[in-house]
Amino acid sequence: MFDISPSNLLISVLVVLFAKQLINAIGKATLENIGWSAYCKVAPKLGDSKFIELDQKRSELAKVSKEKKSISAQDQYARWTKLNRQSDKLTVDINKLKEETSSSRSYINKYIGYAILVTTTLPIWFFRVWFRKAVLFYFPTGVLPYHVEWFLALPFITTGGVGLTIWMTAVNNVISSVIFLIKFPFEKEVPYPSQEVEKEKSSINREKVSGTPVAK
Repeated sequence: MFDISPSNLLISVLVVLFAKQLINAIGKATLENIGWSAYCKVAPKLGDSKFIELDQKRSELAKVSKEKKSISAQDQYARWTKLNRQSDKLTVDINKLKEETSSSRSYINKYIGYAILVTTTLPIWFFRVWFRKAVLFYFPTGVLPYHVEWFLALPFITTGGVGLTIWMTAVNNVISSVIFLIKFPFEKEVPYPSQEVEKEKSSINREKVSGTPVAK
């Protein structure tokens, strides 16, 4: 049962660890927002009455707003006032429906959490437990010092081979480093501290050392 060749096991672990690191890089909160946005688009097609009504209200508001912008408040004050009241009422209704539908978000977040658990966390622990004694590959005798071979065989296999624990640790670190290098150029730059801030820090440090306030 679950007899997997070492090569397939290597690839499977690589895919699962890559998915885990990718999810960590994107962020669970971002995935929850994406999932919620997708559900909001699909829910009316699935027949959810609240979302159907919310879509209708939004369409009505868009039409009213467009018509209100097309007329002059001075020339057609009565018509503009009526449209403005309709816009305000629709806005209130939309906000109320948003509050009512937001209760579904907790369920969406829960299912996203389950999906992450099933696709990453559980497979990783399954591999660690079920294949803990599997030898992925061996080093030729004498290639590495004995103490290195002994370390690579930890914690369950014979010296000279590489087990799943060491392999997963190495792959996880490599993938994490690669993702960091890819993300780094797109990170927001941290501004250099201004001269005023540097002077303030220097004054505080001198005060701590001398015990007397520094004149500014």
